[in-house]
Amino acid sequence: MQKAFLRVVKNMIELRPNQTEAIQKAIDFFNEKSPVPSIIVLPTAWGKSILTAFVAKNTDDKLLILQPSKELLEQNFYKYVHLCKTMSKAGIYSASFGRKDVRQITYATIGSIKNLGKEFKRLGFTKMLIDECHLYPREADSMLGKFLADSEITHVLGITATPIKLQQNFTKEGEQFSKLVMLTSKSKKGNFYKKIIHIGQIQEMVKLGYWSPLNYITAMFDGSQLVFNSARSEYTEASVKRAFIANDMHSSIIRELNWHSDRKSILVFVPSVQEAKDLSEQCPNSAIIYGEMCKHERAKVIKKFRRGEIRVIFNVRVLSAGFDYTGIDCIILGNSTASIALYYQIIGRGTRIDANKKDCLIVDLAGNVERFGRVEDITYEQGTIWRMYGTGGKLLSGIPVHTIGTITRETVAQIEQQKAERNNFVPIEKMPFGKFKDKPIKDIPTYYKKWALENLQLKSRLKQTFEYYL
Repeated sequence: MQKAFLRVVKNMIELRPNQTEAIQKAIDFFNEKSPVPSIIVLPTAWGKSILTAFVAKNTDDKLLILQPSKELLEQNFYKYVHLCKTMSKAGIYSASFGRKDVRQITYATIGSIKNLGKEFKRLGFTKMLIDECHLYPREADSMLGKFLADSEITHVLGITATPIKLQQNFTKEGEQFSKLVMLTSKSKKGNFYKKIIHIGQIQEMVKLGYWSPLNYITAMFDGSQLVFNSARSEYTEASVKRAFIANDMHSSIIRELNWHSDRKSILVFVPSVQEAKDLSEQCPNSAIIYGEMCKHERAKVIKKFRRGEIRVIFNVRVLSAGFDYTGIDCIILGNSTASIALYYQIIGRGTRIDANKKDCLIVDLAGNVERFGRVEDITYEQGTIWRMYGTGGKLLSGIPVHTIGTITRETVAQIEQQKAERNNFVPIEKMPFGKFKDKPIKDIPTYYKKWALENLQLKSRLKQTFEYYL
């Protein structure tokens, strides 16, 4: 298999040094007899469509390739056609694309095939590659869950740059909060993906010169106006707008645009359409785009931006495929976010290399870099579980979103050591005294256990029991 793969490589494209291993692991996965659903993690600008094309080229089985959008489907399909010099084996099944062709290699969107699981089973499809796999709900009642159950697909491999999902939790007191967890992390609903079989770290891209250098400028930011939503997963839209006004970001953005007059293709992220309009009126050679904008008008703006006819785009809640424009050399963040995934996506717009730019300038006016660190410092590391870390060893996953920045790699090591020691510890089952006497200690409210540890002289084993259940 390895020799055959290398022959195909020679005929198709000269791969980067960091691409061969991941592609081979993907090919090997689809040749396993009974694999579990798995993930390959590849950073922005790695070339996921190239991996997809090689996997498709190197299989004689029927393969379904799933994309979350028409744009990505088109990108993946034509990368396959370009690299393989043929389209005879490949078909597209997507209503938004206007085609419903089922062939040996079928590129599809889930909305178009959600009710066709049994038909794909009848046609002999047993393998599926999912691009941007973090975007799909995997519960049994989701579109993907229903399709997988009906089709009885045996091999499922997901590809993503961000192998994380938002998980809603409740404290014992009933307070809601959110965690960002790895896709392989266990939850009450289970975990569909069981293994990560390969990770391409961002630093590999940086060291090999496949990421544009990023230069960060940060401003003093007062985040006192920011308020979490009820799920504690993101700041409320109203509070982000208040912070924008309180920090006079409008003036700061105009000032930064004037200071960096050498920058040719600039994205500015702002929290409201009205603010985008106001800024655009003051900024020559600029335009705005926003989520509710007519798709045709949005496409026209992006096209002019890519041609260099527009220097600045003021962006409100839009991160479309059209922004894979390599020439972006400056990003200004005028809105705050508690989402590391959104932050990664925003900065990712400037990471692609281009012959006409030396670097990409990141101007953060909203406290995001301080919160998460530099994107190129993100790593995924495996301890007892997989975890995501940022600048300075900040833990970014597996903890409540509102506590990000408070726990480091060193703290995690200590916690894992304590857990290992607890495995040999037998806790006391029932409370021996007080208002919770005879109640299971594990069910006693967290606030009381914390209070007791701070204020009572507990015997050694009882103290250890309280700590065990915290």
